[in-house]
Amino acid sequence: MRYTLSLIFIHMIASNLNASVKYAVSFPKANQHYAQITIEVEEAKSNLIRFKMPVWTPGSYKVREFSQNVDKVWYDNGNGSSNPVRIDKNTWECAVKKGDRLRFSYELYAFELGVRTSYVDQHMAFLHGPSAFMYAEGYQDEHITIQFTPRNEWQNIEMPLSLVENTQTFSCANYDLLADSPVALGNFDVSTYLTAGVPHKIVMIGTGNYDLDKVTADFKKITDEEAKMFDNTHPSPQYIHFIQNVDKGGGGLEHLNCQTSQVNRWVYDKDEPYLKFLGLISHEYFHLWNVKRIRPIELGPFDYNKENYTDLLWVAEGITSYFDDLFLKRAGFHTEESYLKAVAYNINRLENQPGKNVMSLDQSSKLAWVKAYLSNENSNNVTISYYNKGMLVAWMLDVEIFNSTDGDKRLDDVMLTLFNRYYKDQKRGFSYQEFVETCSDVCGKPLNDFFDRFTKTTEPLPYEDYLKTTGYALINAEEENPSLGITTKSDNGKCVVSFVRSGSSAVEAGLSVNDELISINGWRVVDKINTSLPGYTIDTEIDILYARDGRIYNTKATLKQSDIVKYEITIEEALSEEQKKFQQLWLN
Repeated sequence: MRYTLSLIFIHMIASNLNASVKYAVSFPKANQHYAQITIEVEEAKSNLIRFKMPVWTPGSYKVREFSQNVDKVWYDNGNGSSNPVRIDKNTWECAVKKGDRLRFSYELYAFELGVRTSYVDQHMAFLHGPSAFMYAEGYQDEHITIQFTPRNEWQNIEMPLSLVENTQTFSCANYDLLADSPVALGNFDVSTYLTAGVPHKIVMIGTGNYDLDKVTADFKKITDEEAKMFDNTHPSPQYIHFIQNVDKGGGGLEHLNCQTSQVNRWVYDKDEPYLKFLGLISHEYFHLWNVKRIRPIELGPFDYNKENYTDLLWVAEGITSYFDDLFLKRAGFHTEESYLKAVAYNINRLENQPGKNVMSLDQSSKLAWVKAYLSNENSNNVTISYYNKGMLVAWMLDVEIFNSTDGDKRLDDVMLTLFNRYYKDQKRGFSYQEFVETCSDVCGKPLNDFFDRFTKTTEPLPYEDYLKTTGYALINAEEENPSLGITTKSDNGKCVVSFVRSGSSAVEAGLSVNDELISINGWRVVDKINTSLPGYTIDTEIDILYARDGRIYNTKATLKQSDIVKYEITIEEALSEEQKKFQQLWLN
């Protein structure tokens, strides 16, 4: 279903076409992966204007140095073309007479199709705001228009901003909105539907084996279900799902009125991979509320020039991770069995990560900039994911609220209260203490101790205590096995160590990542081995021959019992009325 510039969405017509800041985007060198972008400041406030390229993108907490892709730069202050002065890695300074107009232009190299990056070729363009659009320092709050000059053969310009009638120009109130609004240009399959009375659009970027009618129906089931939590009050004038269909890649990124998700182009006829993809859509769509409206107070307005720290990323991402699969169950995509497997997967993921004994949940949030997004071979030993543990704490919080209110309240009510109290009424984010107070209000009792224990310490999470109150049991299906405590990979016929677990036999034996295992007890290692060693027993001492940096070494290791778990969640046979009530309300 091809969709042209006429657009079936009813966009608001921009009331102020004489914007203070005007962007113009064209593609004269598309086959070389360049976009040309001009920023026009109508009236200079001083004799110098600095233009800055963001160093990171909201929603992905890593300094990505987008200025590396800015090449040719020039400006015109009315006296012909000049070269700006480059002040630092991402700042260019231009001279202009106060009150005059200035046009600043640059060529952007865009050759990374991703949810956080930009891509251009002769067939299509996808521009992700912070990676593509600079801003004029001191003009971030000025009204903006952005005009596109697409290649002649491109029929679509898809962007979640107000379209100026009968033009190829969009408008928005400020730079934050522009940065939060990716744009796709080319020829795409597009479908539309309504949720809570708001027009939604699916833009398929790239080919795939999708059935667009089925995808549309499935997306609508998810978005309808999520809107119910907020009494079918939708905060967007329109919403776009940008779907990048690729051979390799994945992930998603939320925006104020859209999301971008990347998926393998052949996933649509495979049950489990497609269900995982729908989980990604569910996750990114829920960010429409949780993160983009319900947010830690530190997450907006943004400083695009440096890191923006918060210790509440686990609220932003962990709670969203809890609800993404739960919404799939409520919408009919998960069975009870498959949903319980998803919860058990998250328990196993955390319990099999040694970093759970080192890093607290709030620290995993604050240090995402240097830990979560800059991982190395030792990360599993010293870190956790705020997505993963945050999801489990959110589940425990849901149970805590349900049990304390006899099933009258749950985490859904916390989200609705936060939305109304801080986003709608106070038009701001919330602090840590305000989040705790809101949860306590809904729960009907103080929850300070709950959050102190499970977010600020490395205390083990008491899964069994929460499961048994709801009629479920946790069973470890992993057998006892002797373990060396390593993970290996096969590299050109060599068995190479890729991870060494802290406290393991391998650590005591002096083994390291990148060591090549040659033999064990005189027998050649011909393939990669897992953390367990079948055929040996616990407390057995083994001789290991290995190579490091070209030199051969011998060592001995005493095998320990593997501490890897494989939990499964089962349903108790005899359920109390309270447990039956929880299971009925929780999953439906």
